[in-house]
Amino acid sequence: MSVIQILFRVDEICKKYEKYDVDKQRDRNATGDDAFSRLYETIESDIEGAIRKSEMVAMETNRAKSVATNAEIRRTKARLLEEVAKLQKLAYKKGCLKTIWLPEVTWLLH
Repeated sequence: MSVIQILFRVDEICKKYEKYDVDKQRDRNATGDDAFSRLYETIESDIEGAIRKSEMVAMETNRAKSVATNAEIRRTKARLLEEVAKLQKLAYKKGCLKTIWLPEVTWLLH
């Protein structure tokens, strides 16, 4: 098999299984017009931001700064818990409640 044939086969396989690529699906649905997609993306980015902040606080030596950042993280978690309830309602309306794991999100926020 030549290199060109291998490249063509790899391209065919990639095209065949493209629908299972999570990153591509996320990129396609990130600009979704429905409220569920927008709210899900904002919640996901807020969770990632809170995780980054908590990792930075773990390395912080200034106690006052770490206390202030921890308070900010707690406020973010409280706000996200309220938004998860909204997300569950939208998921139920959209009919995709079975496809997302909202208990894992609420567990992550506790």
